[in-house]
Amino acid sequence: MAALRSEPVICPGCRADVAPAPVGFTWWGGMLGSKLLHHVECPACHVRFSGITGRSNAGRIAAYLSLAAGLVVLLGYLISRVR
Repeated sequence: MAALRSEPVICPGCRADVAPAPVGFTWWGGMLGSKLLHHVECPACHVRFSGITGRSNAGRIAAYLSLAAGLVVLLGYLISRVR
């Protein structure tokens, strides 16, 4: 697993050279999703992005939500088959 960047990065939102802060909780992933995707926030403009790549996490968030929804549907199907 790759580590978060410890040195300052260029924020994709405001283009400032900042040291991003890790995000602890998000509406889409709770506490787990933000840790899995290394989600960080710019202290200057509050844009959130990947702490590893320095780019948006939008595609990874969509994949995370799709996977979670698929698991819920599969679990619901398996529970309905047991009854």
